[in-house]
Amino acid sequence: MYFAIRLSFVLAVLFCLTGNGNARMLGADFNRLQQLQRRSHQSNDANTQLKIAYEVIGIYDKYKGQKGSDLLREAQLNSEVNDFKRKNVVVDGVPAQGGGIKDAVKKIADEVPDDVKKNAKDIAVKIAKSVTKSIFKYFLN
Repeated sequence: MYFAIRLSFVLAVLFCLTGNGNARMLGADFNRLQQLQRRSHQSNDANTQLKIAYEVIGIYDKYKGQKGSDLLREAQLNSEVNDFKRKNVVVDGVPAQGGGIKDAVKKIADEVPDDVKKNAKDIAVKIAKSVTKSIFKYFLN
């Protein structure tokens, strides 16, 4: 009997310690989400927004599908995240450069008017902010 009581106490302590470890990880990710949210509001640079979006998506991927999550809301967010990933390819933290056709793309890009380039960057920023805002709402509200 004495052994069973000691064993249950040890198991209870181990259970509490593992629970606190997960809570700390969630707390660290929660703090990181808040930092990224502030950076997202402060910056209008397309590359910065894409980096923020991919980091936020990484945190979302880590916690999605956990017990007690809103399945309908999560399905809509998954659709939005997958659409964003499909349209915005990032390699090693920077937007994809085009590989072997880089020179041809560069020549074409040089001929594109500056206002079109600016509009394209604005659209990229808006899409990245939209995805990050949806994930912020999912976690922070």
